[in-house]
Amino acid sequence: MARLGYRPVRRRRRLNWPRLLTIMALLAALIGLYQLERSPLLRLQHIQVVGGSSALGRLSGLRLDEPLWSIDQRAAARHLLARAPYLRTAVVERQWPQSVRIVVTWRHPIAAVGGPGGTLWGVDAQGRVLTQLGHPAGMTVLGGVPAADVGRYRDLRGPQIQLALALVAAFARQDFRVSQVVASSPLIVYLPSGTEVLWPPGTNVAGTLRELQTILQALSGRGAVASSIDLRVAARPLVVLRR
Repeated sequence: MARLGYRPVRRRRRLNWPRLLTIMALLAALIGLYQLERSPLLRLQHIQVVGGSSALGRLSGLRLDEPLWSIDQRAAARHLLARAPYLRTAVVERQWPQSVRIVVTWRHPIAAVGGPGGTLWGVDAQGRVLTQLGHPAGMTVLGGVPAADVGRYRDLRGPQIQLALALVAAFARQDFRVSQVVASSPLIVYLPSGTEVLWPPGTNVAGTLRELQTILQALSGRGAVASSIDLRVAARPLVVLRR
């Protein structure tokens, strides 16, 4: 009797549909991104500048027709500030689908500082020297700065210079007129009357200013003018009258 042959039954492997669909979705996404990168729909076509002229857009290093998604906004802002030192801040923002918005603020002089040859230059609150001044009438003079350190778009550094500029800015906010602030130790403030004021260290500018105004009002009531006022000891000012 012949023996029947036995063949093992091979099972067919089932396709892993979830994995296959995931791979297909990833491939489709990559193809889509590639097409978007090459598409003119998401490329830079317009640069809007708020707070300045359109020329600032060119100084930012941005190039028309570059992919909008590839723009490094912080790098563009840094590039603009480096090439336009008269600006104080710059913010670069994407405006989908084809624009970039640049918002800038400008530096403004708060004091005049002496430069080489007796020239006067404007300096802002952060110590950046701006442009040469013709007739700085009514502007506080920043003293104690070497003339050789002063030049267009140079930064004046040093703790006493920063303190002096902070004092000038504080006086401006309080609408208190001073002729000169000398960046020395201690800080010296000259009033329009010629009175020399030795300013104390610290940050309580408003409190010290109120004390000074009280002293000036008392002297005015007596018809007297001070030659110097030393405010370095709290609540114990030393006043020397002018003869």
